Amino acid sequence: MKMARVIALIGFLVFAGSFFLTAVKEAVAAPSDRGIPGYLCAYMTIVLPWTSDGMRMLHHEPVDYFAILLSGWINPVFLITFVLLLINPRNRLAGILRIVLIFMFAACWIVFYYEHLHPRLGYFLWTAAMLLVLFAGKLFRGRRAPESVHIG
Repeated sequence: MKMARVIALIGFLVFAGSFFLTAVKEAVAAPSDRGIPGYLCAYMTIVLPWTSDGMRMLHHEPVDYFAILLSGWINPVFLITFVLLLINPRNRLAGILRIVLIFMFAACWIVFYYEHLHPRLGYFLWTAAMLLVLFAGKLFRGRRAPESVHIG
């Protein structure tokens, strides 16, 4: 198996594992508060925009609404991009989605600001794992094993 695929697979496993770690914590939470796990953040951001609370937010806090909406789309867009890269690493759509995802990460920080949240380990691993998966092929493209050195 190519090194880039191995690295991408490891990144994907870290991505999946990050959902079980604390992703965010409220700014005013007590030190003993464990925070919100990644899977709950993912669920809330994918569901909230379509609820009555989300519709109220759209009218009163549109920037926060769209930041939550985009944050919720990050995981599905990542999974689609991952599959496209597995099928064909040079897929043009995957290349475009790779760049779109980078810009979508900014939406998380807008949510952190509006919702008074602080990112935690789960968030940082989630982000790093996605970047590793998305760019594993670029990291190892064109690299060759060093040639053996003959002495004597």
